Amino acid sequence: MDDLKEILIKHKIIKIKKDREELFILKSGKKSKLFINIKEACLDSIILDEIVSRISGIVIDLDLQFDVIGSVAIGGIPIASVFSYKTYTPQVIVRSEKHDRGTQTQVIGDCKDKEVLLIEDVATTGGSIIKAVKAIRDAGGICTKCIVVVDRQEGATENCAKENIELISLLKKSDFGIKE
Repeated sequence: MDDLKEILIKHKIIKIKKDREELFILKSGKKSKLFINIKEACLDSIILDEIVSRISGIVIDLDLQFDVIGSVAIGGIPIASVFSYKTYTPQVIVRSEKHDRGTQTQVIGDCKDKEVLLIEDVATTGGSIIKAVKAIRDAGGICTKCIVVVDRQEGATENCAKENIELISLLKKSDFGIKE
């Protein structure tokens, strides 16, 4: 299959503005030449399978050891679910907040005393990753690594490192020739 970067551009999952075009407005309110919608990639089984294959390759290359696959709601769930299915590994999902009903937990699934490999779609500053790892740790899990599809290179690697989290990315904003 083609290079993942080219696949994501071809299918308009990654959109890049030219120099004189109006910039994209991101969720944060910032403006950028680069728009990333990995959730849309998860709607295409071939692209989703390619992303999961790339994650599998990283896991093998780096000899990553884990007992559970974790994901941040909502972006990482489809990717982590397919990876969980293909590797026969249990999964946990981290909600953005604790629910005030039911079990009143933030982590769905069992990670107590288990090594969790976190999967996320996009990293910007790393805030949601750090919050998810803290929730996993509060639930008794061990989490020191996160694989992300695209790192926007806006501080996530450095911020995660401060929390003893290694951020591993399939792609980085610089891979698209953007230095903003």
